[in-house]
Amino acid sequence: MTYEFEVIEVKWHHNRGNFIFARHLGNRNDFNIPEGCLFGDIPIYNYTEMRPLHDEHGVPQFDIFVFRPLSMKWLANNHFVEGQQVKLIIE
Repeated sequence: MTYEFEVIEVKWHHNRGNFIFARHLGNRNDFNIPEGCLFGDIPIYNYTEMRPLHDEHGVPQFDIFVFRPLSMKWLANNHFVEGQQVKLIIE
């Protein structure tokens, strides 16, 4: 199964690695992200629960997801760029 996402931003946290913020481009946002998933070509950590991010008015944004690569190695600055469309691959 694959899901399409648009990268919003990539942030580096000094002791937790990269975090990839992305908007799901489909209609259904209630799927699970099990162990072994790939975001593009990157294996990602499987979060069992994630609270929704909120917009500036406090409204939950259920189409925004945050992915963290399994590797703590810093991604190159151009690995994921704003606006890039990436597939989430769930096997």
